[in-house]
Amino acid sequence: MFNILTDPLIRINVAGNTYPAPLPETYAALMDDKVDSFPALRPHQRHAWHAFLVQLGAMAMHRAGLAEPPRDAEEWLRIIRALTADYPDGEPWHLVVEDITKPAFMQPPASDWTSYDTKTLFWSPDALDMLDTAKNHDLKTVVGRDAEFENWLFALITMQTMNGQVGRGNYPIARMNSGDGSRTAFSVTPSLSPGAHVRRDMTALLERSSEITGSLPFRWDGLGLLWTRQWNGKESEAILLSDLHPFYIEICRRRRLRVDAARRLHALKAASENRRIAAKENRGVVGDPWTLVTVDKGGVKALTMQRDSFDYRHIADYLTSSDWTTPFLFAVTPSEQSVGSIYLIARAIRRKKGGQTEGYHERIVPIRTKARTAMLRRDSNLDALGQIAQDRIEQIRIVQSILRHAITSFATHGDDGRTSTVLRSRPQDNPLRKKVDEWVSKLDEIVDARFFDDLQDEFEVDDETERRRVRNEWLMNGRDGIVDSARRTLHAAEDSLPCPVIHRYRARVNAEGLFEGRIRGAKGLPFLFDTHEGGAE
Repeated sequence: MFNILTDPLIRINVAGNTYPAPLPETYAALMDDKVDSFPALRPHQRHAWHAFLVQLGAMAMHRAGLAEPPRDAEEWLRIIRALTADYPDGEPWHLVVEDITKPAFMQPPASDWTSYDTKTLFWSPDALDMLDTAKNHDLKTVVGRDAEFENWLFALITMQTMNGQVGRGNYPIARMNSGDGSRTAFSVTPSLSPGAHVRRDMTALLERSSEITGSLPFRWDGLGLLWTRQWNGKESEAILLSDLHPFYIEICRRRRLRVDAARRLHALKAASENRRIAAKENRGVVGDPWTLVTVDKGGVKALTMQRDSFDYRHIADYLTSSDWTTPFLFAVTPSEQSVGSIYLIARAIRRKKGGQTEGYHERIVPIRTKARTAMLRRDSNLDALGQIAQDRIEQIRIVQSILRHAITSFATHGDDGRTSTVLRSRPQDNPLRKKVDEWVSKLDEIVDARFFDDLQDEFEVDDETERRRVRNEWLMNGRDGIVDSARRTLHAAEDSLPCPVIHRYRARVNAEGLFEGRIRGAKGLPFLFDTHEGGAE
């Protein structure tokens, strides 16, 4: 019932017109780069849906022996059906299959219904998808009671491929380093259109397929669609990595959809005794082609999304530092050498302890030709790009330190003793320090918005004198340089922070004098004020 391969259940927007299509037709439209959007897809579901399309498409192409993605819907139908040849009636592609001993889409079979909870039903797909939302304002929950079938499809994919641990019996996916982790996603694409991104990642995955296995014991004849294998929730049923296809699409929950007499879908749940994939000790390092990997004192692990993981400091580090192992789809491939600019796309859902979500994060960074070539070759040019980025980040740190000192001086009315006390305190222990840091972080927001464009402006200049001029202009130009923005932030803080009238004038003069003195001092940025080097006061 509700077969996604043959029934038009997925709405796609093509040239301003929205219409429903089955999955093979959706693939054909994507490969022709005709799809503008999926109207029912919510932001936090983007990577889950994108990864599903890429992994399924690449798996079907690999098993069919195809080097290029088909453009014909009938061919997509043929190669996807071939993945589930043991089910001639197509049960793995139906949203609802009443026979519990057979799989349904993203829903594993079981021996019987006895372990399923028939009292607690999910009548909304978002209750199924975002069951672990920390706050209702993160993403409004239980709003889709009259949802279309596609909402259930997107919710199933997101739940099964992105979830952390939420209470007993609800274990996380293998592609995160803990139950409180994240499935972070990094890739590059020549275009931000859904079709171009899917096609690029699909072909890049096939191009680099030999690298994915690496030291992991995957098998090209292994299990690819985990919902097709029976799962009664027993620990002994855990699947080994050596049983899996390198492009496997995992599931982490025992859920089944059913339909009532009014044709309303609802979901039932059942607990499990352990993770579906026996890979806890891998800490998320299980061949996910979108996941960054690093090393800590506990060994190799996948990146977990933190509050600042997508800020300019971290993204620069991911791009250029040897501390991170670049995921397969984050790296520029040889076939992209002749492409012009590309885009870095980073996506993740952040979690806190207990598995609850703390927001969806996404960042898009345009990467120009010279930086793209450095990423492809991983040569000295990439080291140079990294050095420029680190030099700029250090100069931002200097300006922020001076700004913090100046704002604190104003807030303490020029009392040096109180200023020192506040600066030595931690934001969580001192309300004034917390308020000052909030003002200082505004400079980070200004920098972050254009950091990579400005970085590449300097990187693309070969002449050393011109490069120095570009850097100095970025730092101070009388309009929107880093120092100029810091001055404006200081003035705004002075206008906003409480200060008795009797102290305000003196506090302002002291704070601004401190800022100007330190920025010109030996531990500031004195070269900006040396007229012999082209700076200006």
